Amino acid sequence: MNESEYKNYKKAGDVLRKALKYALDNVEENSPLIEIASKIENIIRSYNAMPAFPVNISQNYVAAHYSPGIKDDSVIKKKAIVKIDIGVHIDGYIADAAITISFDDSYEKLVKAAKEALKNVQEILKPGLSLGSIGKAVKSVADLYGVKPIANLTGHKIERYELHAGKSVPNVPSWNFSKVKEGEVYAVEPFMTNGEGLVIEGGNGHIYRVKSMRRLKDKELMNSLILIWEKYKSLPFSERWLKGTFKDPLSVLKKLIAVSRIHNYLMLIERKKGNVSQYEDTFIVHNDGAEPLARVLEL
Repeated sequence: MNESEYKNYKKAGDVLRKALKYALDNVEENSPLIEIASKIENIIRSYNAMPAFPVNISQNYVAAHYSPGIKDDSVIKKKAIVKIDIGVHIDGYIADAAITISFDDSYEKLVKAAKEALKNVQEILKPGLSLGSIGKAVKSVADLYGVKPIANLTGHKIERYELHAGKSVPNVPSWNFSKVKEGEVYAVEPFMTNGEGLVIEGGNGHIYRVKSMRRLKDKELMNSLILIWEKYKSLPFSERWLKGTFKDPLSVLKKLIAVSRIHNYLMLIERKKGNVSQYEDTFIVHNDGAEPLARVLEL
C-alpha cells in the first residue's frame, strides 16, 4: 500500500467516525429512518467523501441490508436494538463500520458480546493469522455471554471500489486456512443473536448494485444503466440517490433488475426472529498488528 492509498483510507475512516458519532448522539426512538440515513449521508458528502453504500439501519431481528427507500415512513421502534452500518469512500478507498444502539436494557448482553468480540479480533489481527481462527475468537466471546454469533454473516476483505474482495472473515470457527497478509484491508463485523445464529433473506432492503454492463438493445435503458455506473460503479446505492437523475427511479430500477443488470439486495433477517447486535470496524494490516480506521471501540 502506497502513501496516497493509506491517506485515503485514513481520511475515509476519520469521516466515518464522525458519521458514527452523529448516529450515536442523535438516533432516538421514533426518529424517521429516512431522516437519519439522509443526514448521515450528507455529513459524509460535506467532508468531500462519498457513502460507500446506503446507510443501513436494521432493527431487532433484521440483521443487515435495510436502508430506507424513497417512500419510507418507518421510524426507530420503541425498545429496539438498532444496528447502524455506514460506509465511506475516498476515490474508491473504503472504510466500513457499524455500531449497535439499544433502547432496552435487556439487550445488554448482545451489545457487549458484539463489541467485545470486535475487541478480541482487533488484538490478534496481524500478518500470518488464519482467517478461521478469527471465527474462534468471536465464538469464544459469544459463549461467555450465552449468545450465538451469526454463522452465515461474515466480515470481508476490502479493495478499491470492492466492498467484498474475495476473502471472508468468519464469525464462527472454520477450516479457512487463508492467511492475513500485511497491507490487506479487512472489515471485521461480529453479529450476535439470542436466536438460532443464522440469517435468511426477507423483504426489499432498498439497496442496489450494478452487476453487469452488458449492452442492452433498449438504448434508453442502456443509457440509464451507464448513468448509474458512472455515479456508483460497483458500489451499492440507494433508490433515494436517483431522485435527481430519473423522473421515476423505481421504474428504471425495476426494468434493469428484470434484465439482470442491477442486483436488488434483500433484508437479512434472523431465521428464528431472534434479536441481533453488530459491531464493525475496518482494519489496515501492518507488520506488527492492525490499525482500526473508524476506532469504533473508542466511541
